[in-house]
Formats: sequence, structure tokens, C-alpha cells
Amino acid sequence: RRKGDRLVLESSQAEITALRVVLAIGKSGASRRLGVPGEHLPHVFNRLFDPGEFQDLDILVVGGGDTALEAATGLAEAGNRVTLSYRGEEMSRPKEENLDRFEAMVKRGRIVPIYRSKVREVREKETVLQTDHEPKVVKSDRVFTFIGREPPLAFFKRSGIRMAGAKDRAWY
Repeated sequence: RRKGDRLVLESSQAEITALRVVLAIGKSGASRRLGVPGEHLPHVFNRLFDPGEFQDLDILVVGGGDTALEAATGLAEAGNRVTLSYRGEEMSRPKEENLDRFEAMVKRGRIVPIYRSKVREVREKETVLQTDHEPKVVKSDRVFTFIGREPPLAFFKRSGIRMAGAKDRAWY
């Protein structure tokens, strides 16, 4: 709460007064969902800890940011057949080094990118992508979705922290 030009943080153990407060909560919040049939299947993941755990599999990676490119290249380097589905026409957001590594794997035939595509259905061993022209079925023993995370707005709201650009009257 505010007290003059200061912020007061209360906990069960202490009350702290400060000019500024930094919330270092990391990448919390739920992973964004595809909203398609089959995304609940046990071979669909939204995190990758060790690409080396997967070998000689058909893997679909969904997304176009740094995390998706890092996962796709790591999985390809581990000896998997990787397809990457991205809704855009070309990669535009990743760091240059991730993009270079990804493009090198594409040139070597280790990753097959399918641009302008969206997942329509995940099945046990395959995934249906919608492309500009028609649905395309790709083999997928595993599916990794890296399409972002929802910000932890409920946490901020419960904490009484006003978000810039929030339109909800309850925040004012």
C-alpha cells in the first residue's frame, strides 16, 4: 500500500517501507494453450529440459521465438527428425545466433519448417496442421509447444498492483 511517497509491504513477519519495489517473479504464469483437440495427450509438452532425452523420434515443435528455435535445433542435434510449425511467413523475433543455428539445421535437412501453419489437431502419432492451401498431416511422436505464457495478472490483481494499460474497472 502507499503511504505518502513510499510503498509499504506487509507480510506475516514484518512491514517494510521502500521508495521502489521490484517483483522478480520470473516467467510465471500458465503456458498458452493451442486450443485444439488432443493437446492434452501425454506426448504434448510445453517445456524441454534435455533434448538428449529424445532420440530417433519424429518431433513437432510449435512456435517461432527463441525457445522454439533452441528446442528445435537441440532436438535435431540429438538425432531426431524435427518439423517446426510457425504461423508467420518467416522468423522475425529470435536472436541472431538462434536464427543462424536454426537455418543451418534447415539447410542440412535436419529441420523442416512449415511456415504459415497452425495446429488443428494432435493425434497419437501425428498432428494435423492447417496451411494456406490444405491440411497437412505430420508425424509426431512428441509435440513441443512454445507459444508463450500468460502473464500472471491474477497475482498482480490480488496484490493490488495496477498494470499499465489495464482496462478492468476493478483495478482503479
